[in-house]
Amino acid sequence: MNEDQNVEYKSEFTNKLKREIVSFLNTNGGTIYLGVDDKTHNPLAVSESQKHEWEEKLNHWYMNAFYPTPFSLIDILPNEKVFTIKVRPGRHVPYAIDSEGYTSKGVYIRYGSSAVKATNEQIKRMLQQNSDNNEFDSEMSVNQNLNFSELKKRSSLKNVSFSIKALHMLKESSIYNNAAFLVSDENDIITKVAIYQGTNVMVFKDKREIKGALTSQIDELLYFISLNNHTKIKIDGAPQRHETKDYPEAAVREAVVNAFAHRDYLLHSTIKVEIFDDRMEILSPGGIPDGLSLEEITDGMTAVRNPQLVHILDKLKYIENYGTGIRRMYNAYDGTDKKPIFEVRPNSFKVTLPNLNWSNSTVSNMTNSSLETNEDLIVEFLKQNGSQSKKEIQQNLNMSNYNIRKSLNILINQGIIKRTGKSVKTRYLITRHNLK
Repeated sequence: MNEDQNVEYKSEFTNKLKREIVSFLNTNGGTIYLGVDDKTHNPLAVSESQKHEWEEKLNHWYMNAFYPTPFSLIDILPNEKVFTIKVRPGRHVPYAIDSEGYTSKGVYIRYGSSAVKATNEQIKRMLQQNSDNNEFDSEMSVNQNLNFSELKKRSSLKNVSFSIKALHMLKESSIYNNAAFLVSDENDIITKVAIYQGTNVMVFKDKREIKGALTSQIDELLYFISLNNHTKIKIDGAPQRHETKDYPEAAVREAVVNAFAHRDYLLHSTIKVEIFDDRMEILSPGGIPDGLSLEEITDGMTAVRNPQLVHILDKLKYIENYGTGIRRMYNAYDGTDKKPIFEVRPNSFKVTLPNLNWSNSTVSNMTNSSLETNEDLIVEFLKQNGSQSKKEIQQNLNMSNYNIRKSLNILINQGIIKRTGKSVKTRYLITRHNLK
C-alpha cells in the first residue's frame, strides 16, 4: 500500500510521530507502520528490545502526550509482522500535542498522505462542534464553591505539583467541572463497605459509610480493607515462614481504583464493597462504556466513562498502568487454584475476589488438620517448640493480645492444647494425643 489519508510509514521513532497520531485522531483515523522504509515500504531490521522500547514510549505518550487523553482510540501492536499503531477517529476533537495546546503547533489534521497544521479557524470550528460531549465529569459542576485540602495532601505526598488546570478540573476558565467536584472536599457521593460473618448477608460484623473527596475515599477504603485482609502464616521447617494474605493487595487496589474511576456517576447508586469469609465483592454502578465486551477489555482495549477523572487519578499515581487492570487482577492470583470473577450487567460491574486462605471447613467442623488461621499457626508453633508462655507465642507469631487469648481459649475448649501452671508461670502445650 502507498501512503494515503489512512496509511503512514515511519522508519524511525521520533517526536514527529505525535503529529501523525494527532492528525489521525482529528480526521478519519489510520494506521502507522513503524520500522518501515517510507520510500520502498520494505520492513527494516528491528530488534525485540527496540520494539519493547517503542511500546514503552507509546504507552507513556498515550496518557501524557495528548490532550484530551485519547482513551480507547490507540492500539499498539508490537507483535505484528511490522510494528503497528492503529488510531481511531477521535470523539472529542480537536486533539492536540499536550505541550503545545490548541495552537497551530499542537493541532494537526490529515491532508492526503501528510499531517498538516490546522489553521486557527479550523481549530475554532472543531472546538465549537465539540462543545457538548455529554460526559458527566467534563460538565460544569453545579457547586462552584469548592475546596481541595485533601487533594493537595495527596499531591504533596506523591510529590506532584498541584495545578487545577493541569489536572483538567476546569470546563472553562475559572469554571469547575464535575471531576473537580468529585475530588473536592464538598463531594457528597458516599461509598458503602460491609463485613459479614459467614458466606451470606445474614450477620453483620462491621459496616460503614465513607464520605469526602473521592481520593480520600479510595485511601480510606483501601486502609479499611487492609485491616481486614488477614495473613495466614505457615511454618514448615523452612528458614523463612510462608505468609499469604486473604486477598492479593495488587488485585484489591486495582478493583477498588477501577470501581471509582469507571463508575457511572449519573446513576443514583453507590459503590459497595462486601467482605465475606470466602470472598470479597466490589460492585460499581454502570456497565462497560463504549460498547466494548469483557473479553476486549481483558485483552487490553480501553473504555473510559470519566476521562477527566481518570486523568486526575493517573497524575496522582492511583493508576499505575492504564488499561491493564483486569489482567493485573488475574496475574495477582497466578500460582493459585483461584481466580477473580467479573460480572458485567447493563447498569453494574462486579468483581469477586476469592479468599486464598478459605477452605470449605467451618468453625463448627474443625479438625486437627482444618483449623482457623490463627489456631493452626499456634498448633504448629507449639508442636515445633513445646511448652510456651502466652507472651512467647504472641511475640513469635506477631499476633494481637486479643487474637492470642481468643485462639488459645478455642484450642483449650477443643482439647487440642492444655494450660499448665498459674499466673506468670502459665504455659501452653499440645495435648499428648494431638502431638502427631
